[in-house]
Amino acid sequence: MGMEAGLKKELESLAGTSVSWDCPLSEYTSFAIGGPALALITVHELARLQRLLLFFVEHTIQWRIIGKGTNLLVSDTGFNGVILLLGKGFGVIAREEAGEHGGVVVQAGAACSLARLVNWCEEQGLSGLEFAAGIPGTIGGAVIMNAGAWGRELAEVLVSVTFVTSKGQVCTLPRAELDFGYRIWHDHERAEDARVVVAVELQCGVADQEQIRTLCRSYREKRRMKQPKGEPNAGSFFKNPDGDAAGRLIEASGLKGLIVGGAMVSPVHANFLVNSGGATAADVLELMEKVRIKVEEDSGIVLEPEVHFL
Repeated sequence: MGMEAGLKKELESLAGTSVSWDCPLSEYTSFAIGGPALALITVHELARLQRLLLFFVEHTIQWRIIGKGTNLLVSDTGFNGVILLLGKGFGVIAREEAGEHGGVVVQAGAACSLARLVNWCEEQGLSGLEFAAGIPGTIGGAVIMNAGAWGRELAEVLVSVTFVTSKGQVCTLPRAELDFGYRIWHDHERAEDARVVVAVELQCGVADQEQIRTLCRSYREKRRMKQPKGEPNAGSFFKNPDGDAAGRLIEASGLKGLIVGGAMVSPVHANFLVNSGGATAADVLELMEKVRIKVEEDSGIVLEPEVHFL
């Protein structure tokens, strides 16, 4: 890993903030796993983000943007490139009255956490995002993942997505031109040009504040009851197959509590692979394969990871 001194100086100048060189990514993922990135930069302004992306293209530097790292497994060898985080300038929430379908349109920056946005909507008496109560991560990550729970997903309330291409162009596309699937934004996967989500517009309705609060509290409590506590993890590890649940299939194969090194299938919820202490990415990947092989042998169903890999 490395970057010649002249490029380092230029990157530091473009970043406009301190660059963390040889930065361990275990500190930036909910799994608490991962080797170092060549560099890590927090970007606070759109114009600076555009300049950095153009710089990476010009000098053929690998880069990746991460949110709160809640759905990410980073290699033990790390990432030979630059990791970008979006800072406070991308965390603004604003309200626009009278959306196209009535109700209220909410604008949210990609760095805004889902937790903060859900709380803000509660305070404003705005309904539509209750299903996201308790989901970790940022709005930007939630778009890439088409995050959802309780039979709802983000794509249902999206009005538009604004993103920057790796060539520095800013584009806003309406929901009708966006192709989402189960836990995936297909356009993002297919695009030849990498995209960084910077903002979204969301369609909300006006409702009774106490009803919204009660529903959000109920969803958060259900999550607390069902999910492992205190052990680093990346949330649901596998996508649910059509008409079934990954957790049910894994449990039916008798895999709760299965251990590889420091990684374990949670005894609390079988679709959570947890870092029970000192787990490496290699431990998690080996455990993942053991689970996939056994479940396919027992049920004929091939589980697909929901977690992204770096």
